[in-house]
Amino acid sequence: MVFPSFQFIIGLAILYFGADFFLKGAVRSARLFGVSPFIIGMTVVGFGTSAPELSVNLAAAFNGSFGLAMGNVVGSNIANIGLILGCAALIRPLPVERKILRLEVPVMIGVTLLLWFLAQSSVISRFNGLLFLAIFIGFFIYLYVSSKKTKDPDNTSDTNVSPLVIILQLAVGLGGLVFGAECMVRAAVTVASLLGISEQVIGVTVVAFGTSLPELASATVAAFRKEADIAVGTVVGSNIFNILLVLGATSIVHELPVTGSMLSFDMPIMALFALALFVIILWRNRISRIAGILLCAGYAAFVLRQVMQTQ
Repeated sequence: MVFPSFQFIIGLAILYFGADFFLKGAVRSARLFGVSPFIIGMTVVGFGTSAPELSVNLAAAFNGSFGLAMGNVVGSNIANIGLILGCAALIRPLPVERKILRLEVPVMIGVTLLLWFLAQSSVISRFNGLLFLAIFIGFFIYLYVSSKKTKDPDNTSDTNVSPLVIILQLAVGLGGLVFGAECMVRAAVTVASLLGISEQVIGVTVVAFGTSLPELASATVAAFRKEADIAVGTVVGSNIFNILLVLGATSIVHELPVTGSMLSFDMPIMALFALALFVIILWRNRISRIAGILLCAGYAAFVLRQVMQTQ
């Protein structure tokens, strides 16, 4: 028990620093090519903070831990809104521009409901994975075209950084993500078997929290710096990428079975959190501290219910 726990912690640390390196390299490469802050926030930051989920899920799929892979995505999306935005709002209320209700948040809700609908067949098939990736590509192209129309000429910082340095950051970061993810998956599966806990429960709680740490770091730092749009944008972008890219790629590697509890409880809770975020922003154009408390309490109740299930 001691060694798997130590292995999990080491893997988590490597995963976190790998994500940090990868994210810095990705942001610098985007700036090098003159991409606007909007596209950086919704794509580079969103993808960068979703990279741990992608690494863990692919490692889980190749190791045959399909329950962990599904639980990781659903649990991460719940944690992103309930825990991460909740904590960020506790640090400082987050004023949010209403315009994100026109596209980003509705897309997040739409892909969440689409996943729940497709899961009714009790499996996320390779065809479903291809569908998710097709939607992801279409969404990415739309964001890229939109960003070109509102390109910021002042977004030229870091353009003096050597492309070789950027490539090195991306390579080191990606290596850390892959190795850290492998350590985490192996440790989580070992602990689950020793304690008699299902891989799905481990995935939806412990692993999901671990892979959501980059989002937590980004959102809390953004809250301290009064960058509310970055905090909310990171979470919304990450949730979209988790379903379309992470789950899409994972289900192409291997079809993912969906358990009854995932279908009847976990996915509805994920959809409920997504809808709650829409209502909160629509109501007062901000995520208040009270809303943050409610989001954190909702996440705590979700985790408690998962723990009680294992008793």
